[in-house]
Amino acid sequence: MKIENKLIGKRIVIRSYQRSDLDFVSKMWFDKENGKYLSDPEKEYIDEKFQRAVDGLEDSSFGYYFVVESLETGELVGSCSVFPDENDKSVFDIGYCVLKSHWREGLGSEIVTTLLDWIRSKGGERVTAEVAKENAASCGLLRKLGFEVIKETSFKKYNMGIEFDSFIFGKTLK
Repeated sequence: MKIENKLIGKRIVIRSYQRSDLDFVSKMWFDKENGKYLSDPEKEYIDEKFQRAVDGLEDSSFGYYFVVESLETGELVGSCSVFPDENDKSVFDIGYCVLKSHWREGLGSEIVTTLLDWIRSKGGERVTAEVAKENAASCGLLRKLGFEVIKETSFKKYNMGIEFDSFIFGKTLK
């Protein structure tokens, strides 16, 4: 799914993912440190099935895949995604990743805030996000933005045999 207009924050631009972004997102998501708490595998664990899925992100009908650019420089600084709930169109699930060279700059908060504004404009009433319990930075970010833990669960990194206990955070939009 794609958006017609870019989403503009104070310091960022969120736009639809394009195939030309593949190298950037692959280096970020599949990096041992940057992608540690993602369900995506490290580079050496990517198989043909997974690679096909990544290669097809631009044409996904399941959700919105975005890249995040610096408003000032145009540099790619992260990615994010939004998935409408199949059964309840007022509920959306989000994910986000900031390039490690830009950690601790407040970009994660700005990405999530920009996504929340956009989801609200689409009639969204509730947003969820799954985060590894060990990921203190992301758990803190969501709590700071008014998300609350609604469920405890777990997820596995694709093809790696690593499982993380996780929180499902939720926020009601007003």
